[in-house]
Parts: sequence; structure tokens; C-alpha cells
Amino acid sequence: MTRNDDQHLLLQTARMYYEDNRTQEQIARALSLSRPTISRLLQQAREDGIVEIRVIDPQATNRSLEKQLMATFALRDVVVVAVEDSPPDLARRRVGQAAARFLARTVQSGETVGLGWGRTLHEVALALEPRRKARVTIVPLIGGVGQISPVFQVHELARHMAEAFGGTWRSFYAPAMLETEEAAAMLRRLPDLQQVMALWDHLDCAVVGIGNFALSTEIEMLFVNYLSEATQQRLVASHAVGDLCVRFFDVSGRPCPEAVPGVLGVSLDQLKATRRTIGVAGGAEKAEAILGALRGGFVNTLILDEPAARRVLALAAEGGA
Repeated sequence: MTRNDDQHLLLQTARMYYEDNRTQEQIARALSLSRPTISRLLQQAREDGIVEIRVIDPQATNRSLEKQLMATFALRDVVVVAVEDSPPDLARRRVGQAAARFLARTVQSGETVGLGWGRTLHEVALALEPRRKARVTIVPLIGGVGQISPVFQVHELARHMAEAFGGTWRSFYAPAMLETEEAAAMLRRLPDLQQVMALWDHLDCAVVGIGNFALSTEIEMLFVNYLSEATQQRLVASHAVGDLCVRFFDVSGRPCPEAVPGVLGVSLDQLKATRRTIGVAGGAEKAEAILGALRGGFVNTLILDEPAARRVLALAAEGGA
């Protein structure tokens, strides 16, 4: 057997074990080798550097970046999750887990908590396992969307969070976006919706995902059937970089209220007036959106990962984006 053959066998064995999660016995049968031979091949793969094993603390944070963000933006609290070179899905999960631990530690019994939507907030809801129960009321901050990823179904997220705390949740059965502002105004007059919207002015805490505006990626993928071509053009013209519950803003924190009419959701002013508004996001590509949310004062507590934190600080130091 040549050296290339040896390396191919090492690589094949390592992939079957570490990537396909097969047992050594299963690999031995598949390759017609003995189990001790498979064990030796796996050991050799580690010694040759084909396999690297790292132990990563899932609760590790970067205190230096946290202090810089606190000082730069005068925030109430910051958590910067140390993700090293983690793939995006794993980094998002770890940010969600950090946010879940933060909520379990800070949410108090009797509080009313507003909840947004998004992939990272979905991870938050899944990770919540508070050691204590709290009589909280979870309130959706935006309506629902039909044909879209489950992570944007805010009622399901609210139910998960309420059950984790042993609290209750309020329903807000309305579409997140309508074609016109007039149509949205008609629904806002419905008594059931008014009862929930009234709570948006009296939240103890709001938890929101920070969305970034990029027509070629997330917006098209998630909202292609809900943001018309004309709406997308208005967002481009208004220099929108991000949104909180479909309320868009530019990198300076200026709202873009005319860009997306007919939204049934919390306003940026209401988020700004909330005592604790927690923005949860990750990834360097979210930096402009995070910066805009911070400059606008729409969030006062931030939970993010290292790449996002570094890029936000770099943009702030440059004086823009």
C-alpha cells in the first residue's frame, strides 16, 4: 500500500467516525478490517494531524470586548460569546444559549417580556432551562407570517419561552405585514389586538433579534414573498441596514418608517422606551445592523459573538460604515 493509499484510508476512517458518527464496529465491517485496526487508524489520524480535537467552553465570553462595547455605547449589559472559528450554525446556537442563560438569570417573577423573532431567538427558546420558575407573561412583539421558516413563527417561540419559565403567553393572531398601512390600521382597531398592543407600552423587558438588510441574502431568502419589489427599492433608497421586528433603520440609527408600510408590530420608539431591550445577534455580517440599533438607542443590552463585536467596534471607530 502506498503512502497516498495510507492517507486515504486514514481520512476515510476519520470521516466515517467523526463526521458520519459511525461506531468503530460499523466502520470495521464497512471497510472489511478488524476493530483494533480501526482504533489504530483513528489514533494515527490524530497523530498525523488529520484530526484535531479541541475542547471548547460553551460558556466562555470575551471580557475585553464586553468592556469596550459597554464603554463605547453606554449599555446596561453586554455578553460577547467566544466562538473562535465555529461554523455559523454552531456560533448562532452558542449565542442563543448565552442569551438563554442571561434571561434565566435576570428575568424576574411578575414581569411582562416582549419577544421578537428570528433564527437566533429560536435558539434562545430551545435553550431555555431556567432553574427557577417565574410568573412571567410573554408577549409577541409582531404578528405572524404564513409561508416562512418556523423560526419566524413568533407564537411558537413565545409558547416555548413561557413554558420554560412556567409562565403564560399572550396570542397576537395577526399578519406581520399587510399590503397597505390602511389595512393594518383596520386590524389595529380589533379589541383582541389592542389588548396585546397596549402591553407594548408597559414591558419590563423586550428580547429581539437584529436582522440585517441584504437583498441578495437574508431578506430575499426569508421575505421574498412578503416584501414587494417596490418595498425593496424603498429600503435601498432609505439606506436601510437592519431591522427589529420589521422596523427598519439605517446605520446611523435613523428609522425608515415609510419603507415598509402595513407592519403590525412593536415600534422602534416603544423598544427605545422599554427599560431592558435585549438585542441578540451574531456574525460579522450583522455589524452594520447592530451598530444602527445601538446608535438609535433601540437596544440597551447586547448579546453577540466575537466576530460581530469586533466589527461593530471597528465601524464605530471609523465613524460610520
